This record gives sequence, C-alpha cells and structure tokens, in this order.
Amino acid sequence: MTWPLEQITDVVLAAAADAAGGIDFGQFAQFGVVGVVAALGIWFAKGAHQREREKVDRLEAENKRLNDLILDRVIPAMTAATSAAQESATLLAAMQRERELERFAAEQVRRKGRGEDV
Repeated sequence: MTWPLEQITDVVLAAAADAAGGIDFGQFAQFGVVGVVAALGIWFAKGAHQREREKVDRLEAENKRLNDLILDRVIPAMTAATSAAQESATLLAAMQRERELERFAAEQVRRKGRGEDV
C-alpha cells in the first residue's frame, strides 16, 4: 500500500505544528518506514532546535556578564589610566622645561666666565 506524497506531507506538517504535544508516532506508523523516518527527522530537528536555543541563551547570558564586567571594571580602569597618562605627560613636560632652563642658566654662567656677551 502506498500513500500519496501530499497526504504524507500533510501528516508531517501537522505533527511538526503540534510542538506542545510532542510527536505522535502513531500517525507516522501508518506510513511505514517513510513515516518512521519522517517522525525521527522531526524529533531530531526539535531536539537540535532546543539545543541551539539553550546555547543561544547561555551565550547571551555570558555576553551580558562580560558587558557588565566591562562597565563595572574596565571603563573605570581605562579612565584612571587616561588620567595617569595625562598627568605623566604634564610632569614630563615640566621636567623638560626645567632641564632646558638649567641648561640655559649653565650656558649663561659659562659665557659669563669667558667674558662673552650674555
């Protein structure tokens, strides 16, 4: 006994649409091996979909945790590092000015000692 493809498709789609109640393998058994293969395919697809949904939920939770970590720790640390870098640049510029003034003063003293015009 063979079943028309349209009838098999209708049963497969009806079983797939009934996600809340699960798969009724009895509906597929009337189609023999093709029905069992279709039922197993739907069962596997539902399981794979559930696993992927759980994976996405887990990854979204991890992403949220990492974003919170960035907001709580990394941004304040980067702000402090930026302030420290600005302060060190200011101090280095001040030290450079002092060295230039000392070098200029030493040059003035050296020129004075030689009797050159200051």
